[in-house]
Amino acid sequence: MMGNPIVGIYLAAGHSTRMGSDKLQLPLGSMKLGNYALAAALNSQLDYVVVIRNDAAGDWMDDALYRDPVRRKWSSIYCPEARLGQAHSLRCGVKAALALEAAAAMILLADQPLITDAMINELLAYFKTQQRANSSVGFTAASYEGLPRPPAIFARRMFPQLLELQGDRGARHLIRKEGTGNCLDFSIPDLFMDVDDAEDYRALLDKVAARRKS
Repeated sequence: MMGNPIVGIYLAAGHSTRMGSDKLQLPLGSMKLGNYALAAALNSQLDYVVVIRNDAAGDWMDDALYRDPVRRKWSSIYCPEARLGQAHSLRCGVKAALALEAAAAMILLADQPLITDAMINELLAYFKTQQRANSSVGFTAASYEGLPRPPAIFARRMFPQLLELQGDRGARHLIRKEGTGNCLDFSIPDLFMDVDDAEDYRALLDKVAARRKS
């Protein structure tokens, strides 16, 4: 990678306690659920993506991700502390971003299968514009109806604060606390749909089926 990259941190190390089984393994069209947001990230203008996984070893990942040229754009890291809360997965990702000398990192959730590469690119472009206008901007988060939601991009100067998060406190806690960021509002609520339980999964299948019919 040339220069200081913007790295995606793909949080896929949750243990799906509300689902009762590994939600990333759930079938969704031609792939398993966990692949969709990752495919969006890899098809976007992010320079590199780090997949943070638990002890399931990423067996939900599609075979196509292991083929060049896509394979050169990502790597995975096993985070043994992931069971202790999302902050631990996030810290694993931030440490990887630091090792890659990243200028910034975008936090992405594996259970948001309807995000798109276009959305990621729009967020990246907005973040870069804001940084050029004011280098003290710490983050740019996506939002819907004014409420910040993942994905979110954090400038390198915010990494120490991300590394201080504990337990289940994720990046959202920092966004609400930090006053040097901004949000980019998106008008499509489906982009932010996350799958936490069986009811969410049924709703997702209904949305996908409706799209195919339209």
